[in-house]
Amino acid sequence: MRSNRVLIKAGISLLVLLHLISASPYSYAQDVPLLCPLPATETETVIFRWLMNTGFELTRTKSEIVALKGKEKWSIVVKPYSPLASQVMAVYTVNDRPDPEKIRQLHSFIDSLKENTGEDIPGAILMLKEYTVCIRAGANGEQIQFTGFIVGKEGLIVSIAHDLDTVREVAVILGNGEEIKGRVIRMDFDRDLSLIDINREISSPVSLSRARNLLEPGETVYSIGCSGNNHSSLHTGMIKGPPGLVNNIPLWQVDMETPHGTSGGPVFDTHGNLAGIVKGRYRGTNSRGFIITVETLIEFLKEQ
Repeated sequence: MRSNRVLIKAGISLLVLLHLISASPYSYAQDVPLLCPLPATETETVIFRWLMNTGFELTRTKSEIVALKGKEKWSIVVKPYSPLASQVMAVYTVNDRPDPEKIRQLHSFIDSLKENTGEDIPGAILMLKEYTVCIRAGANGEQIQFTGFIVGKEGLIVSIAHDLDTVREVAVILGNGEEIKGRVIRMDFDRDLSLIDINREISSPVSLSRARNLLEPGETVYSIGCSGNNHSSLHTGMIKGPPGLVNNIPLWQVDMETPHGTSGGPVFDTHGNLAGIVKGRYRGTNSRGFIITVETLIEFLKEQ
């Protein structure tokens, strides 16, 4: 009888041990390989910046990226899957315990890169999605959503100003899914531009030094905007012609899908240079939009 109890206890102990092994963060990571629609080197760079922008200290070896912040730790391995895609294996722990929610956030980030990806979307554009943010606010008793992008390492975000006349605080959803508070510190309703402070150091915002003010009619451009569910999407368009004046403010006209919520999003050329900001769409259509020029943005920022 006693021998049977010993065998039962031994069996229970073995089951517990097997459960602990199967629940370890490494076995979890092996069960969730992620496919990313970028070559391995570009995927590493995107993930490296994604982690750095959330305050992690990073080291990179030939085999993995290790990110540390307090008791949090990421261990990420990126391997080539094909010439144009890569496979990501990730382990996240806090206090040496796995957190499935963080892995889910990484899934969401990788999935956002998969959307609208194809041979017509340059990798340089995909890498800029992490600097685009979704913004929510309450205005005149209603919830509004729009888009912005990071322009200052100290946490400054540029967006549009229309509908913000009574708004001072907003919710900002970063590229990694984190939601933080933002404060509207400046609005220019003539230029339709606003400046939002999130009081967060950002390592590599959108570069203004390489921004383009002169575009060619027929040139292909790409916008990034939040059209719903706090999730950014990519849209391809074409410049229609020289900018026209609207209330003495120059605006590019573009043939491009401009869904509700994408106003304030950045517009880039094929090399990833900033080319303007989505102002909105032509009334009555969803496929013709207006873009605020880089010159207008620079003037706005200089007047801080």
